[in-house]
Amino acid sequence: MPIELQGHIHPESSFATISQWEDIASRFLALQVKGKDTRGGVIQDDPALAYLVNRWFGFQLNIETQRFTPGVTTKNVLDFIEDFVNHKVWGLRREFKSYLPNIDNVKIAYFYSRMDIEPFVLMDDEFVNSLYGSTTHKVQTMRFTTMQDLHQLDSLIKTGQAYDISTFTRNWKPFFKKTSNVVAKLEGDLVAAFKSDAKTIVTDKGNKAASMERLAYPGGDNLCLDLKDCDGDKTYLWNEIIIKPTKLLGFKKLNQY
Repeated sequence: MPIELQGHIHPESSFATISQWEDIASRFLALQVKGKDTRGGVIQDDPALAYLVNRWFGFQLNIETQRFTPGVTTKNVLDFIEDFVNHKVWGLRREFKSYLPNIDNVKIAYFYSRMDIEPFVLMDDEFVNSLYGSTTHKVQTMRFTTMQDLHQLDSLIKTGQAYDISTFTRNWKPFFKKTSNVVAKLEGDLVAAFKSDAKTIVTDKGNKAASMERLAYPGGDNLCLDLKDCDGDKTYLWNEIIIKPTKLLGFKKLNQY
């Protein structure tokens, strides 16, 4: 999977269901009783604690602290683990169940984004089936890109290696990357549709994950159960339609944004 096409890759092994996260947090709490925790930005000397931290937050601790320095530090991650174990995890179901009808089955992970560590929901086949009843619901959308990236994407489609990408059907603002002066028209299988930019990321298995902090929308939900309801005309940005592309239908070059 070319990183230049999709940005930074996130490990799918970091995702777990809410019940699994509660179990993980309970294991942290059991160690906390013994004085083994991450308080003060330090991992107390204990093999079981070190395992839990590295298994579930190793990417954030070892990769994202380097990738986003000085935005995120080791202490930021360890402080987050403390807050997550003691508070955040226990409110996940209540906080997000109105947006996700299958809240107990979805998989969630936490990654750094915009000066904070946020929850992301994995949009795998189970997620897609629960929302749309199929993983092969064909839609036609558009994507801002460059000619080089378009050629690479077309090659992946033709060889059956295409992965989930962000596209749109409506936009009110110019795309933020001025170098992306090509608009591609694509056909693909619908993964998820959002009225407004959902700040999605890509995993090492080619799936997308959406920021759960962006599941809300003015007057309702951001996630659309039907593509025709995803015009997104209240935030005046662009909608975000996640697809697994199956065909390049055409493209046009733009002079500027």
